[in-house]
Amino acid sequence: MSLLTIKDLSLKIGDAEILRDIDLSINGGEILGIIGESGSGKSMSALSIMQLLPSGSVTGGSIKLNGVELLDKSEEEMCSLRGRDIGMIFQEPMTALNPVKTIGDQVAETVLVHDNVSREEAMKIARSTLDRVELPADQFPLNRYPHELSGGQRQRVVIAMAIALQPNLLIADEPTTALDVTTQAQILSLLQKLVDEDGMGLILITHDLAVVADLADHIAIMQNGVVVEAGETLSVFREMKHEYTRTLFAASNHVPKRDERRHVSKDEVILSVEDVVRDYPVKRTSLFKKPGVFRAVDNVSFSIGRGENLGLVGERGCGKSTLSRAILALDKMQAGVVHLDGEIISAGEGASRAARRKMQVVFQDPYGSFNPRHRVDKLVSEPFYLLDAPPKGAERRLLVERALENVGMLASDADKYIHEFSGGQRQRIAIARALIIEPPLIILDEAVSALDVSIRAQILDLLAELSDRLGISYLFISHDLSVVRAITDRVLVMKDGVIVEVGKSEDVFRNPQHPYTKQLIAAAPDIEQALAAREKRIN
Repeated sequence: MSLLTIKDLSLKIGDAEILRDIDLSINGGEILGIIGESGSGKSMSALSIMQLLPSGSVTGGSIKLNGVELLDKSEEEMCSLRGRDIGMIFQEPMTALNPVKTIGDQVAETVLVHDNVSREEAMKIARSTLDRVELPADQFPLNRYPHELSGGQRQRVVIAMAIALQPNLLIADEPTTALDVTTQAQILSLLQKLVDEDGMGLILITHDLAVVADLADHIAIMQNGVVVEAGETLSVFREMKHEYTRTLFAASNHVPKRDERRHVSKDEVILSVEDVVRDYPVKRTSLFKKPGVFRAVDNVSFSIGRGENLGLVGERGCGKSTLSRAILALDKMQAGVVHLDGEIISAGEGASRAARRKMQVVFQDPYGSFNPRHRVDKLVSEPFYLLDAPPKGAERRLLVERALENVGMLASDADKYIHEFSGGQRQRIAIARALIIEPPLIILDEAVSALDVSIRAQILDLLAELSDRLGISYLFISHDLSVVRAITDRVLVMKDGVIVEVGKSEDVFRNPQHPYTKQLIAAAPDIEQALAAREKRIN
């Protein structure tokens, strides 16, 4: 008997049909990968298993865990199963954690809710569980708070909460989307280890085909609420019977076509960064000692030619985003100078209006960069204030609609509010805002990390086309090495605030020189390598 069996599952919310005729199963000790784009029904399938659906939801079919029907369970009965028999890891760890409670309390809470044990015993279990997810006591005591941890460390805490009672089934919904490649590799290795040690079943929900190619025993491809193809991982990827599977596979390996005649001017420098230093004060260790200093960016220098696409890669905390804030004159530099098209940018005085016109940015968190009280029409048109003669009326509206359509959105989306969109859609809107005045330089800070593979391919094509046609330069900051390789001419590799390697993108990726670069490339998931390794194990 399978650990989990889903038969003919359907889900309606109001008049909308969300899921239809879903058939899935998983055994203990197996990993099932569910792949699909935003709106395909991946997360709603997981929430159906957990019975955490929005009000007004109507489900049909069957979901059985160890032969027990879950759809017949009351909310009280499901509460006893969640955490004990079924654990779930959500996509964004910071929103899954309580910022005012310690990590020890949050892991222990699962134990206290389900077991009749003392707080002392629950904290012991919390400690041993945090040790299991490689957060040792000497570095991560139980009294730490979530804000004191990195993204990868917070994700480990969320995993600890989910496995504290060693559930039979673990559901991981996009657990590595926002993580850098080495941290992602560590989290995926940890999940595999937990499956092997505890014999639990793992449902891994993701839009990253390379991740499931390496980890999952079986996969299911979802589109528009339907499973369009399912089977053993190697068979599905090698046969790709359904057109949508082939589309996803092609999009994941997509490389934008570049105009061979395009002109990249190394002599005409659009951005020059010279010996930039950014320090942050740290806590005093003694009342009588001066506060310490953490150097996030250490004498960094580089330039970007007009029409050139430059990549900046490195793990979280290496200084990438700090450097971008210094370039944008949002952070004060302790030393160095930044020139934008010949004009000095300084955080003390701020960039001039003319300089702002020449440089736009797409931040990693799209929701945090928008005013939630304004409609998309106003949000996308914000950069128009930088123009000497901003468009008005029908012309302005036409430009907004065209910008939205360029990034795969609808013209009618201009009348909606930002909370009405998914994370990937918000990021597309952020890119539309940056592109609308066609600035000579755009800084993209993890701008496509949250996008589905087909939308990502579409955005990369758009960015490449605009760069070729208009001579737009990009500083492309990302932890996704495949994206950087696809879109950039040169790449900088950053570690501990220092540029450790620089060169043409293809040269660096084919023949990395620095040990850290080799480490990053080795950690990046690769579909063909994963499938070849799987074939080797079978044979």
